[in-house]
Amino acid sequence: MTSKERKRVQFVIKSSKFCNLRCRYCYEYAELGNREAIAPEQLDKMYAHIASYYNRLDRPVDIQFIWHGGEPLLQHPDYYWRTFDRQQQIFGELASSVTNTVQTNLTVLNNKHIHLLREGFDGVGVSVDLFGGLRVNQANKDSLQVVLANMDRLQSEKINFGCITVLTKLNLPYLEEIYRFYEKIKIPFRVLPLFNGAFDGQHQGYEISANEVLNAYRTLFDLWLESKSPVRVRPIIDYIKPVIRHYIPNAQPDFYNKREWEYMYLVNVNGDIYSYADAYNSEFCHGNLFETPLENIVLSAGHEKAIMAAEKRMASACHSCEYFGRCSGYPVAEESVIHNQIDADGNAQCTKEKGIFQYIEKRFKETGIINPITRKVNMNQDYISKHILGLDIPG
Repeated sequence: MTSKERKRVQFVIKSSKFCNLRCRYCYEYAELGNREAIAPEQLDKMYAHIASYYNRLDRPVDIQFIWHGGEPLLQHPDYYWRTFDRQQQIFGELASSVTNTVQTNLTVLNNKHIHLLREGFDGVGVSVDLFGGLRVNQANKDSLQVVLANMDRLQSEKINFGCITVLTKLNLPYLEEIYRFYEKIKIPFRVLPLFNGAFDGQHQGYEISANEVLNAYRTLFDLWLESKSPVRVRPIIDYIKPVIRHYIPNAQPDFYNKREWEYMYLVNVNGDIYSYADAYNSEFCHGNLFETPLENIVLSAGHEKAIMAAEKRMASACHSCEYFGRCSGYPVAEESVIHNQIDADGNAQCTKEKGIFQYIEKRFKETGIINPITRKVNMNQDYISKHILGLDIPG
């Protein structure tokens, strides 16, 4: 390893699609009854291919496995203990750079799970919406009270976790209540705009437009800005960083280059691997990580097609934007597809991102945090470190 910049890559592992909930917006809805899971031997092959590829690079790399579903905690804890042991053996010297997080609906929690979450996983993300009643079980019963009780238990057991709340039309009226909830319990959270669904019409009645998402982001930013004890909320914190960098003299530009480095892959139960923007789109499948070395997958026709599509999206929306270079362009490259900000010609719109950059800049000028004349940021460095540059939320 050399002194080159340290990079991070995430592998979102769909260990199984099986789930005990039937959340009405779930993009895996059609497969939630399927008990098929990735076999331990397949995981071993996947680790070997990943370790071989990143061991050859001349830069330090942090490798994060994000265990997803379905509901990943429906797998027996021994499933994860075994695979964590195998990671250590297969990755060898690189094992110290490997971490594991889990994204769970937290409806199942016993002593074995507590031990696994505390001693096995490096991070825990909890999916909970608080309002809207869309996260239901097979009997159509809201799961919220069970999840809240289990969150209390995690806190009493001193297990750190973050939360993800999916933004839909049904919880838009409750943004302040959502923010105050997390602020009160001092838990960082992420607001995730509604993804494309598993079938046409799935989101009828609670679909959400890009402008509605933008207005929600403005509200959340104001709540964060005006809070006496702000809680870290993503993606708001992610959007604040480019605005601040925009006013820091000699700040190094940041450009997302998918051709040079892929930050996130999704691995399906059958081993097929995709970029974040193109999950489950067979045209963009890069190959099968159980069967094919990662170096071949990176050079595959499917990956090249995904790269070219991302570059086209960035060219259409980023290259003429005044924030490009402070914003890397990643949201347009990888998120515009799943959030329906693409026209019929494959060009991207940047309604949410550019709109919130402009709003944050405006509010920072109004409050004196940014001096428009001197173009300096008047913010305490400790505050920036604690409330803006804080640790990422798992998941």
